[in-house]
Amino acid sequence: MNGRPDGPGLRLLVVDDEEQILELLDLTLSLHGYDVQTVPSGPDALAHLHVQDVDVIVIDVLMAPWDGFQTVRHLCAALPLVPPVVFLSGLNRPDPLPDLGGDVRVEYLVKPFRPSELIAVIEHVWASRPPTD
Repeated sequence: MNGRPDGPGLRLLVVDDEEQILELLDLTLSLHGYDVQTVPSGPDALAHLHVQDVDVIVIDVLMAPWDGFQTVRHLCAALPLVPPVVFLSGLNRPDPLPDLGGDVRVEYLVKPFRPSELIAVIEHVWASRPPTD
């Protein structure tokens, strides 16, 4: 995550178990200049992050076999550093968020949302990450 520019060009990993949502998010975010990779499940996200660095994870909360929170817990347990995370959900944000088992920057966006809202949340979570020096 060192030395990455703000804004377009960020490497995003989008995780959702619904193929149509993955395609829509891939198209929307790619059109805004992001480098988008998609995977259909939490286990696939974990496997992807073992071989490919990303700057921000955009992940659905309600998925199978692991929900979004479980996926981030697995990432925190398996990786030395977890990128900032944007949770997407049709449900209101739980307050407080469940314990994710690590020190990870998190934002939560409730569906439906406009593309501009998603972009703003991605930019905010990226900008709020701690320095990597």
